[in-house]
Amino acid sequence: MKKIILLFYLALSFTGQAQELQKLYSDAMAAYKAKDYPRFYENMKGAHDLRPTHQGILYQLGIASALTNHPKEAIESLKKAILVNADFKLEALADFDAIKEMKEFKGLLALQKEWQSSVVHSEIALTIKDRSLHVEGIEYDAASKTFYLGSIHKRKIVKVTSDGTISDFCPPSLNGMTSIFGIKVDAKKNLLWACSAPMQEMENYDSTARSAIFKFELSSGKLIQKYDMPLIAKANVLGDLIIDKKGKIFVSDSQGNTIYTINEKTNKIEPFYTSPDFMNLQGLTLSSDEKNMFIADYMKSIYKLNMKTKELTELASSIDVALKGIDGIYFYENSLIAIQNGVSPLRCVRYYLNKDLNAINKFEIVDRKHPNFNEPTLGVIDGKNFYYIANSQWGGYDDKHHIKPDGQLQDIVVLKALLR
Repeated sequence: MKKIILLFYLALSFTGQAQELQKLYSDAMAAYKAKDYPRFYENMKGAHDLRPTHQGILYQLGIASALTNHPKEAIESLKKAILVNADFKLEALADFDAIKEMKEFKGLLALQKEWQSSVVHSEIALTIKDRSLHVEGIEYDAASKTFYLGSIHKRKIVKVTSDGTISDFCPPSLNGMTSIFGIKVDAKKNLLWACSAPMQEMENYDSTARSAIFKFELSSGKLIQKYDMPLIAKANVLGDLIIDKKGKIFVSDSQGNTIYTINEKTNKIEPFYTSPDFMNLQGLTLSSDEKNMFIADYMKSIYKLNMKTKELTELASSIDVALKGIDGIYFYENSLIAIQNGVSPLRCVRYYLNKDLNAINKFEIVDRKHPNFNEPTLGVIDGKNFYYIANSQWGGYDDKHHIKPDGQLQDIVVLKALLR
């Protein structure tokens, strides 16, 4: 959903804090151009105070710190920057002359080289030839051995059976259905849930359409009910959907930064939780005992929400990783599987949690720089297998949001990783 995030932050440019950030950053770069390095440093520090996880600001703060005799701060800022984007230039840059002989800087170069390398553990599980389908969400029903894929462009859900047969689970644009994001199966209740939001990339885009949640009968594909978002929230994007063991659903809204649920008494969508700490909500997942929900904030980090007390805490981390840029996130045996498409290179990472589930103390790369990657998005766990969309292809449209010809697109690939 990276493209949505970029559009979201363009909109943020009109808010007061974002205007302040833009001014600080512009003044800092003007000072750099004028070789007024103390002013460059002070303004970039101010920008960093407003957006401490922004990789571009971290990189520029690293340069400013190196130019103003703050070597320790330079190393720390540059490390955080390259963990998000390993392509930032470090070598043969005069701005780093004051620190380039430091062992810590040489360590940064080694770390950068490591993060730029490819790691491949997954194999191809499915290939879909319909290149214009543009798949974001995926679900798997173990009982019928069937995959369900949600289409952004064609506004429908398709199913893929164990013999490879592909068919529509529901017809396109059913009852005003827009682009399909998160999908979940509740096999016990014979239900399939899906959330949708109107995107300019979908066929027959309608600016008046609203985000909605759809409830289907799993066995027949029959629509049981559609839950529209309130009119005041029509611009929101419902992006991920999860179900607890009782069948209660939770949906993340990436623009309104609110987690929604359905009130069983009123049969309407209502807010479940929000926080001023949130900047851009994406993936949701529940711990095995369902006492905690883990929430991926695309621009910041991973949060843990106590489902009883509603206490929100940001996960601590004692290791050199970036926890931003996460789209899909999944709890598995005291760890979190995270699909990160807001970083470079693109990656899928397993983060191991401590016993209190409030800190990350180890990680391993599932895939990094996989040859099939073209903005991976969401996934699903079945036993020890993790399946996920490798190439959603949000970049497969022209500047008018028209989908490109098949020759400029790719077959849709679903990857499978074995979780040990």
